[in-house]
Order: sequence, then structure tokens, then C-alpha cells
Amino acid sequence: MLNAPELIELRRSNPVSLDDARRLADSLDLQAQVLSLGDEPLAPPTRRRTRRRALLVVAAALVLLVAILVATPAWALIRDVLPFWDQPTAPQSVQLEFSSLNLGAPPGMSPEAASGDTREIGRFTFGGSTRTLWAAPAKNGGFCVLWLPRAGGGCSTAGLPLSTGAMLVLPHAPTEPAQTPFTPGQIRTLMRKGVPEWITGDAIAGAVDDVVIRFSDGHAVRPRIVWVSAPIDAGFFAYEVPADEQSSRVHVTAVDAYDGKGRLVRHQTFTDASAR
Repeated sequence: MLNAPELIELRRSNPVSLDDARRLADSLDLQAQVLSLGDEPLAPPTRRRTRRRALLVVAAALVLLVAILVATPAWALIRDVLPFWDQPTAPQSVQLEFSSLNLGAPPGMSPEAASGDTREIGRFTFGGSTRTLWAAPAKNGGFCVLWLPRAGGGCSTAGLPLSTGAMLVLPHAPTEPAQTPFTPGQIRTLMRKGVPEWITGDAIAGAVDDVVIRFSDGHAVRPRIVWVSAPIDAGFFAYEVPADEQSSRVHVTAVDAYDGKGRLVRHQTFTDASAR
């Protein structure tokens, strides 16, 4: 019996796409053959031997197909991926926003965002507003994103498997509202000890398979991730932290990213800027 690592090596050495596996099953008509073999009446010995050989052939094909499917990364089976070039093209005003990302960078440091190729990825509600996520490929590799109306963004030029941004608020008692507007002293405290009110992030598809948001009381949530095809090859999420989980007792402490084997590839904290 092949174990998981062996199946992965089989997949790497003899890659077969999921579509090819399905076409193989259809061409062999595996389901119909298995059902027909099980429904045939008792036959003479010679015919029974022929049936057994046929059943062995079908069983072997099924084992091969299962091996192909098991060796295929899990995200390929269950992950919906938006085809980037099929998404709505950004209006001129948004393209200008992306062009501005190329301005003011030190020589050789511009992301070279291809503003004319900007596409709409989706709409997300957080921070009291519905915001649109826009993405554009970067000519020097990677991509650039903006959450509009303004909720952050940037370019993936650092090669990090996970990048996040957050709106920080001063922690408050569960029964009290957040303290806004902030005094200068509160702003300094916020930068040092603020807790997230909402979080946005992007994960590189080839490096990250799962994202987990962790809280101070030990519980965790997995945000919904919208995966996008090449040339972006990344997943995006936005998570609004419930009001009763923005207190000094219960709040977001970190966002973790894991690869397809369950290994931690990125750990980002929020509770203390000096610990980052």
C-alpha cells in the first residue's frame, strides 16, 4: 500500500492532471463496468474466470485512478480559482491609483504595477463598508493590490508567503464601545498595544494552503480565501473581528499560514508591535 509521501513522489515523477484522470475514468467507463460485473448472473467456470480477469483489470484501473487523485494536492480538488483575465477590467480612476504605486520608489525599487491590466477580484464587507479588491500583475514579478475605498494594499515584492494588514483599535472592555477619536497619547498606545478591528491579507498559492486567525483565549477561525489564477497566483481574504473579540481579554493575537503538508510557513502577530 502506498503511503502519502510515496503518492506525492509518484505524482511528481509522473504528473497527471485531474482532468486527465477524469478522462481516463470516462474512457474506461469504470463505473458502468463495475456495476455490470456485479449484476451478471452466475456463469460457467470459463466465463467466471473471464469475469474475474475483467474485474481485476477494472480494479487495477480504479487503484491507479485513486492514486492519481490522492497524489493530487488537496487544493486542486476543492479550491475554486478565479481566472484572472476573465474578471472585470478596472475603470480609469482605479488604474490611476495603481499607477501611483510606481511613483516615488527608490531607483530599481518600483513594483512596475501593470495598471492597464488591473482586474476586480471581488467585494468584501468589513469596517462598516463594502470594499472592492483590485489586483494588477507587477512587471518585476508578483502583484499589487488595493482595497477601495481606502483600506490598504501594496505589492508582493518581498516574496513573503503571507502578508497582512489590519485596522487597530485600543482594546476595550466587552461592554464598552471602542475609544474613538484617539488622543495623541492613545495613538501611541494603539501603535504599541492595539488589537485588530479587521484584517486583510494575501497568501501565495504555491506556498500557502491554509490560513488561521488565532485569538488570545485559544480559539481560532479560518477566513474565506478567494484564490486567483496566474499571473496573480495568490489568495485573498478579509475578516471583520466581532466587537466582543476586540477587548483586552479576547482579541486577535496572530495570523498563521500553513503549506499543503501542514507546516507553519508564516506567523504574524498583532498584539505588540515591539514583538514583530
